[in-house]
Amino acid sequence: MPTYSTFAEAVCSMRDRGFTHTFTIQKQALYCSELNKTIEPEKLILVEQHHVKVDGLENEERDVYGFKTDENVFGLMTSTYATYDPEGFNNIFRRCRKPRNK
Repeated sequence: MPTYSTFAEAVCSMRDRGFTHTFTIQKQALYCSELNKTIEPEKLILVEQHHVKVDGLENEERDVYGFKTDENVFGLMTSTYATYDPEGFNNIFRRCRKPRNK
């Protein structure tokens, strides 16, 4: 899995590698604007995760998550929402499927 230094680098590279959709949290639900629909968090599989610095903000860091749906739709979600509603973010994120440790 690639490693990234900055938020922009991670997002741009992951988009180039096929994570073309965006998953956001709206009204305590997971939403994909490109598909124009709400997605159950249990339908997302975490493929990769990167902890990076926010461009231009020396002390700010975020996570960029790469997810795949059961229908093989690849997309991104970031931890930006967690800044505003940590409990809401954690409630959604913990319901997403994570890979099992080998």
